[in-house]
Amino acid sequence: MARKGPDLEELVRAYFAHLGFFALRSSVYKYENEQVTDIDVWLYGRQSTSARTRTVVDVKNKRSPKAFERILWARGIQLALGCDRAIIATTDDNVDTAKFAHQQKVSLLTKAFLDRIEHKLDTRGRMTFEQFTDNIKKYKQHKQDGDWLRYIADAKSALISSQGYPAFNAAMSGFRFFAERAETRPQHKEQALRGAYLTAALACIALDTALERIAYDNQESRYRAIANGVTYGDAGDARVQNSIRTVLETIEKGMENGRVIAKQAQEAMDKMFENVRADIIAEHFTKEHNARVLVDVAKELDDRAHRVEPTEIQTPSVEAKSVLGVYADHVQANRTVLLNGGARGAEENIAKYDEDAPRTKEKSKQGPDSNQENLL
Repeated sequence: MARKGPDLEELVRAYFAHLGFFALRSSVYKYENEQVTDIDVWLYGRQSTSARTRTVVDVKNKRSPKAFERILWARGIQLALGCDRAIIATTDDNVDTAKFAHQQKVSLLTKAFLDRIEHKLDTRGRMTFEQFTDNIKKYKQHKQDGDWLRYIADAKSALISSQGYPAFNAAMSGFRFFAERAETRPQHKEQALRGAYLTAALACIALDTALERIAYDNQESRYRAIANGVTYGDAGDARVQNSIRTVLETIEKGMENGRVIAKQAQEAMDKMFENVRADIIAEHFTKEHNARVLVDVAKELDDRAHRVEPTEIQTPSVEAKSVLGVYADHVQANRTVLLNGGARGAEENIAKYDEDAPRTKEKSKQGPDSNQENLL
């Protein structure tokens, strides 16, 4: 095993990405804004319209990997995050390790397996997590200018720590930030575009998780659920709306002139929530033919964000351009900066996709594991 530490994490991430998963490296699990632990690799797969899988992967490549301890840790994190599976990638080749992992319902990627896939995956065209971070740091004032890396870290953390709509809004906050920087910091446009594409990818996965629970709802119900979820940023359970209603009722009944004050407060909040422009997201993704490409687009945008060659960043597919355009409209960002300088052809392609999307070919019908045999 030639790869060490972070390099092994990149190998494992690349392996699962090759199998069709959205594979996210190096994120932080938070509980009530408190950092709990780091997650080496987190996987997301869309099996069907109503079925998703989430997996946590712990990667250890040390002289003393403490595999037994890591197995228990992975099992605990799986339960805490509500993941479907837990996987350990370890250099420990002890036979008892495999038996213990099986007992704890944790899958094991052994040293022999890792050695085998190392020679079958080429990751040279993609930046590692460390290279991506170093690329952002080329902008010396990145921390003073809003803290670019924090926006990315927060969006990644929200995806694995929160429900769909809160995670989507966190990613959109980062997307808005980087879209604005791409326009106003032309000397650092490359770094800003990478950040915008990555946060857009995270937003796609977050939104797909939210849509899972309304997969079979009718159009009107789906529209209302998406609009309310994006507007209020709850888990789709109307908790925020109920809290607002409770506060307004308390004001109305418990204060002098409470009815007038409550009405004024309601009107002010309605105006504030209208500015969220959730209708743009709801209108587009209520349509199943637009929603079903979210995971594929997320994988593509993540890939573009990490391309070693900067000229390959702004060459996404028509589907990805369409999603980027919708997100740009949602946060009131300039589409032309994000879509290859705003060539007229890009805008026309987006419009054409919106019309022809029902005929867009479906991908990965066999699920994320369909390519596994090619690497084994």
